[in-house]
Amino acid sequence: MTKQSRKSQSPEAVVVEKSATVSDVARLANVSTAAVSMYFSDRSEHLKRVGPEARERIRRAVEELGYVPNKIARHFRRQKSERLCVIFPKLGIPYADRMVHGLGKAARERGFMPIIVTASNLEDLETILGEVEAGLADGVVAEVDYLTEAEVEKAFSSMTKHCLVIHATAKPGPFSVLNNGLTAALEVAFEDLVLKGHRHIGYIENTSQGTNPRLNAVVRRREELGIDTKVSVLTGASERSTAADCARQIASWDERPTAVIVESDFTAVTVIEEFSRLGIAVPDQIAVVGCGNAEEGFYCRPRLTTIGPEWSSFEEAGQYLIDGLGLSKPLPPRRFNSPWSYIRRNSA
Repeated sequence: MTKQSRKSQSPEAVVVEKSATVSDVARLANVSTAAVSMYFSDRSEHLKRVGPEARERIRRAVEELGYVPNKIARHFRRQKSERLCVIFPKLGIPYADRMVHGLGKAARERGFMPIIVTASNLEDLETILGEVEAGLADGVVAEVDYLTEAEVEKAFSSMTKHCLVIHATAKPGPFSVLNNGLTAALEVAFEDLVLKGHRHIGYIENTSQGTNPRLNAVVRRREELGIDTKVSVLTGASERSTAADCARQIASWDERPTAVIVESDFTAVTVIEEFSRLGIAVPDQIAVVGCGNAEEGFYCRPRLTTIGPEWSSFEEAGQYLIDGLGLSKPLPPRRFNSPWSYIRRNSA
């Protein structure tokens, strides 16, 4: 465009569009600006204070004006991200997936967006926690059974955000804990196998990195029982393919164990299937015990003996954390207990 053409352009030809504001929405909907803010607060208790007729008017006004709430500005003003970070060592297994589903649903009902990440060692965990402290999320739920109590203290003691730590034996600090009772149930299962006469027990763990509190519990219970029992440890419970490899390895031994404990139900089912392909009968030749009480364990053949949690205790702990996220002052740390049961079925 030439200078001349610019000069001849009338002022009326220049249109500056102004974004709609909360006040614009309030005027069109004939409500207060506070009602509009409540409408967009994502909090069920706030939304209830805006009647259904007013909510409908606000919705129509928003649609007509093309109003877009500035969520970033709200986060800055409130100094909250409105996100909950959920950390598990691994996803895709029924135990973790069920907890993620329950936490996510509870968080969304209170206006928080769940962020699901994985960490299976202290270094990765501390990296994620650093991001949370920097503003990634307002709180953390972390299942960290792979850590020692000292490592739990090291990772979470300096956190200023709300934290719920899921661990078998950790004690509350500036954070709440859910002692999940997994290792206690595992000891019961191991004792049951020993008292049934099994003197060589295979143990397939998820990972061989660092300390394994579950395996330590089994070894400790063996010593307490004082009954001469051999425990042969293999690594491979975290994947179906590696669990099948472990089953084939066990089948090849001259002195095979008469029972096997697997740290996951979904791979314990794989172990049973692989034994069947190899002509090894479960439980007549080898008993199998899983961990997690997954649904597929109930429907496999034979039905899987396992250990599993009481979910109501976990829901109570998660609810406590999420309720605290909406408060300016954190709720005091608490200890929750989630008992696990030994569920006897046909495979052992």
